[in-house]
Amino acid sequence: QGDLADPNYFDFISFAQYATISREIVNPPAVFEEQQPVEVEDGEPQQFVKVVVRRDPFLTNNVLSQKHSELVGNSILDKLNEKFGDTASSIPKIEPGSRPDAAKVLEAIKQVTNLFLVSGFALEGSAAILKEGQSEKDAAGTQFCISLTSPATLWSGQALKSKKPSVTNDFMLK
Repeated sequence: QGDLADPNYFDFISFAQYATISREIVNPPAVFEEQQPVEVEDGEPQQFVKVVVRRDPFLTNNVLSQKHSELVGNSILDKLNEKFGDTASSIPKIEPGSRPDAAKVLEAIKQVTNLFLVSGFALEGSAAILKEGQSEKDAAGTQFCISLTSPATLWSGQALKSKKPSVTNDFMLK
């Protein structure tokens, strides 16, 4: 068992996971068997139970990559909000359906970047507006740039690109 806090191990495991996902997401079955963990006492070996899963019929093969990115992104935001939500380091809230201006969106992106840095995902990072949008009322059309120095997925991201994957481990962009 490796240590996911070790960037080298995280990079390797991330590569293995995303290479497998990319291979298997091409034409997956609509009904499949999945092993799900069972609650066990501390110190006991993990046990699993087989469960038959039927994929949502509206989740067609051509949207699986997008849905995967959405689920991973939401998971990351949930964890960051769980850990930092009630602190001065919380991510500025952008309400669903709202149309915040570019400054508000940039503030949220910068804070997510900072939380990735604090969590050890990269050595340095920044976020900025690359190109202003047409509207002063909201961020529509605005292009943002996120830069990371030595992210934990540097090797795996490059190795995956050479395979032209359908999903990538670009966690900051999810």
